[in-house]
Amino acid sequence: MHFLEDGAGGLFEGGAWPSGRTEGDPGSEINLKSWESCQIRRLLGRMEQYDRTTWLMQYESFLQQALRVVRTECLGRRFGILHADMQGFQVLNRIYGERAGNSMLRAFATFLRRCDSYVCASRVFADQFAMLFTIPPDFSLQGMAKKLVSEGEQFLAEKRNLHPRSHLAFVGGICAVDGTPESLHPLVSRADKARRALKPTLRSRCGIFTEAMEVCRLQRQSLYEDIAKALESRGVFFLLQPQIDIVTGTVVGVEALARMRTPDGKIIMPDSFVPLLEESGDITSLDFTIYGQVCKHMQRRQQSGKPMVPVSLNISREHFRNPTFVSEFHSLVQAHDIAPCWIGLEITESVFVKKLEEISESVRQFKQYGYSIWLDDFGAGYSSLNVLKDVPFDFIKIDRGLLGTGEIAPTNKSIINSVVRLAEDLNMGVLCEGVENASQRDFLSRLGRIQAQGFYYAHPMSLEDFEHLLDSGGKLHPLAGENS
Repeated sequence: MHFLEDGAGGLFEGGAWPSGRTEGDPGSEINLKSWESCQIRRLLGRMEQYDRTTWLMQYESFLQQALRVVRTECLGRRFGILHADMQGFQVLNRIYGERAGNSMLRAFATFLRRCDSYVCASRVFADQFAMLFTIPPDFSLQGMAKKLVSEGEQFLAEKRNLHPRSHLAFVGGICAVDGTPESLHPLVSRADKARRALKPTLRSRCGIFTEAMEVCRLQRQSLYEDIAKALESRGVFFLLQPQIDIVTGTVVGVEALARMRTPDGKIIMPDSFVPLLEESGDITSLDFTIYGQVCKHMQRRQQSGKPMVPVSLNISREHFRNPTFVSEFHSLVQAHDIAPCWIGLEITESVFVKKLEEISESVRQFKQYGYSIWLDDFGAGYSSLNVLKDVPFDFIKIDRGLLGTGEIAPTNKSIINSVVRLAEDLNMGVLCEGVENASQRDFLSRLGRIQAQGFYYAHPMSLEDFEHLLDSGGKLHPLAGENS
């Protein structure tokens, strides 16, 4: 049904003239104007329910219409939800312009309407589309996925001559509609999850939402709830893991590591909450909570005249999207009367893969204030000498993956040795994280005056335990039970 049509099949319900009136009736001109005004308002109201580029329904209208169909015909037909887009559309838009892009969006909408399984559809945003479709009695979800990919490829092949410099692919995810759900929005989200779970290739493809994905979704939802509880109950805290001079065993620094605790005492580890908070953008708030707690601890130690060591803080990539991050961080440190030389900033190597120049400028500002800058996770997969050339680091932190869990592989020994020599030439310090046994310690100690961090010396500890360690002389011996 076209958006201008109604249930009677015409533009205006009730014929060409207001009901009960003829052209010769007294007052017909007034009634006609009133009737026309009513019909125009009705038409404008209907237009607001549709996307002006594709004339598919707006998303909320789609959800309502699709749900009505499912509830009305659930006993007679099987339904599914498709969430699809055109991979490469942004490139097309950039090369050929917005007009060509909009034309392609309209063509894609027409393609969906002409699918024999089509019920109704919506342009969700950009080139993202959702469609309610029927599943024939002799078809499985796998069969529908193949059918949609085949039809999508045929549609794009017919349009390829219009945009020869761009390559488009049909990418979709589908989810079955079981029973009569309260809302179809969760099913659209599941279809989208199936779409996003597909491995990136240049070919058209369509994924199917599975029970395993549902289990994963429920686990993530449960984790989100635990994180929310921890944040609401001020359950964010930090542990401290000492950094050791490998020759003397002296504690020369410490890394602050974020943790979360739910009201019932459950501890949430960073590998669980950090990816979710990075995804939601809330990681910056968490970081500043930790920064504030660390600064209070350092201020208290300083005011009491007790021994201190530099503290390393982790800097998430999201901070560099904020042009005032450096000044906000420095203001926090100044407010606690802490000299910047007591704080090291650990920046993961992968952060520099994109926008190296912009991030390098922030690093230079931190250096001007007096903070030490650490290149974290060096050797974890993104190593580039350009980073060492362009960014003024004070320390290189070698990733634990190069040490392994037992004897260090010969190739890795050569790499670690080369990194240490390179750091010496660049006047940078070196710390190896993940030291777990005596053989690793012995190898590293032969490379010079480097620092070590790992379970061989100490697990992350509470603030009270670390303060006791410093007040007792700040020396660490290998933990009992660790490999010797």
